[in-house]
Amino acid sequence: MHRPASLRLRLTILVLLLTGGAICLFALIFYLVLRATLLTETDVRLQERAALVREELVAAEAPGAATRLPDLPPLVEFHAPGIYVELRDPSGTLLAASPNLGADQLPAVPTLLAAAQAGGPVSATVRAGDDEDLRLLVTAAPDVVAPDTLLLVAESLEPIESILAQARSLLLACGLAALLLAAGSAALLIGAALAPVARLTRAAAQIAATGHYHERVPAPRRADEVGQLAATINDLVTTVARTLEQQRQLLADTAHELRSPLTVVLANLDLLRRDLAPPERELCVGEASGEAQRMRRLINDLLLLAQADATQVIARAPVRLDELVAETTAVMERQSREHRFDPQIVRGLVVQGDHERLTQALRNLLENAVRYTPPGTTVSVCLVAQADGQAHLTVADSGPGIAAEHLPLLWDRFYRVDQARSRAAGGSGLGLAIVRYIIEAHGGSVAVESALGQGTAFHIRLPLT
Repeated sequence: MHRPASLRLRLTILVLLLTGGAICLFALIFYLVLRATLLTETDVRLQERAALVREELVAAEAPGAATRLPDLPPLVEFHAPGIYVELRDPSGTLLAASPNLGADQLPAVPTLLAAAQAGGPVSATVRAGDDEDLRLLVTAAPDVVAPDTLLLVAESLEPIESILAQARSLLLACGLAALLLAAGSAALLIGAALAPVARLTRAAAQIAATGHYHERVPAPRRADEVGQLAATINDLVTTVARTLEQQRQLLADTAHELRSPLTVVLANLDLLRRDLAPPERELCVGEASGEAQRMRRLINDLLLLAQADATQVIARAPVRLDELVAETTAVMERQSREHRFDPQIVRGLVVQGDHERLTQALRNLLENAVRYTPPGTTVSVCLVAQADGQAHLTVADSGPGIAAEHLPLLWDRFYRVDQARSRAAGGSGLGLAIVRYIIEAHGGSVAVESALGQGTAFHIRLPLT
């Protein structure tokens, strides 16, 4: 399998590409500007020399002296190789030339001659016969010469080509040096920048490999991206450790909760194998059935909490909350005749949610109130609408109350204030955890208020439709 390139290598290559692109762009712009500047200066010199030739022709020749055109004024600078001048008639025939041309002639491009006759001076780069590039200026000769005579002034571009060649070599050498310097600097800087990330990676991998989730990755003191990454990894490790501990606790609590009813069921099955009297047989069957029902409720509660952990979506439909509260309270009142129920319900309150789950949440609160308060006490159920657009449901009892140190732990799974009494009464310790999940899944909130000897009140807030 192909191993992907490391982040350090990819970043270094990216820096090299960006640096190389910037160097190439700079070199290209510099070269083009230099070439254009040199050609512009050459054109200026050609125009100055053409003006000088025109002055010499005017000063040395009277009108009508066209027969002496080959005797071009002997300008000293035109005797040196590289600067040339010619006079040509409109058809392109050579009339006179500077001595340094000898038997050669300047390349007379018909389009340049025609353009000069039509619109004034024209400059262009032309190729001479010996593969030498020339910068050529074609302009009109002075009036003292034959009519429509054209003056051609040219300069060799060999010095400019030499300068441009040196510039290309210098740019190439400087570009390669800058690229090598950028590569070395990028490798060092990227390596130094990624070194803390590599240390964090090794520390996190060590924690994952050993399972020592009590350890943490070393967090740098600086509050930059690396520090934020270290803090995030430590938070993640804390979450994983807490989740694993919750899973271990959940498995232990679930096994403990299932062991008792299974023991009762197996014991009753053993008794049923014997020749028992009908009343004793019915007693064994009833007890085994009750424990089986208890196990089924426990499994259903665990399934619901598993759905909560998987963030499964609650069904959404209009629910008449006032009718739901009234019906659930009436059912509990018929089933728990030893307690009194005091419903105070505002009518016409509608929420969006799951009717069955909301009923389960309210029933869990009512069952807790009945289970943990002595017979003859009153359970009050109050439903009102608040000004902030929420329904406020309160389930309060006048029981013994709960100590303050237990209140934050009531929502934990399998937590009981009185372990022995709660298990004997049939509670699984999951009811309040289910209540919190259902209410929060509906976009609401749940809270508890209690004090020893003053009873307990659960407050539910749900957004109204």
